Amino acid sequence: MKLYEGGKVGKVIILELERGDDVFEEVDRALKQSGIKDAYIASAVGSVAQLEYHRPTNMNAATEDEMLSVQGPFEFGGITGTVVDGAPHFHFSAGGVSGNYIGHLEKGTKVLYLLELVIVEVKGFNLKRKMTDEKVNKLFAKI
Repeated sequence: MKLYEGGKVGKVIILELERGDDVFEEVDRALKQSGIKDAYIASAVGSVAQLEYHRPTNMNAATEDEMLSVQGPFEFGGITGTVVDGAPHFHFSAGGVSGNYIGHLEKGTKVLYLLELVIVEVKGFNLKRKMTDEKVNKLFAKI
């Protein structure tokens, strides 16, 4: 186990994304505009017309993921995640008339009607993500 301790909560931003918005493009833009490098998703509600995501396909030592693209409509049951060094890492659950979906959210996910996100900045961390031999983007302290 690795334990990282930080300082305090910083800015809190609320985003309201509109029909056709790409979730990651808008989150990236808001993070840059607000100067937020490290954060977590406190709340997310809304719908999407298209889900772009990946999920693991086996139990091997090195992960093998499949990329999926599914057309909606879908309602998010939740989005959880972190922002480390300015890069979002979100997981989700969503349901729709075609079934339920869970995975790692990717660029290209498009809002159907609206998506409200509450993002909370955390300060005092000095972290980055680094790809390991297992093909997993893990947290490491910046040197």
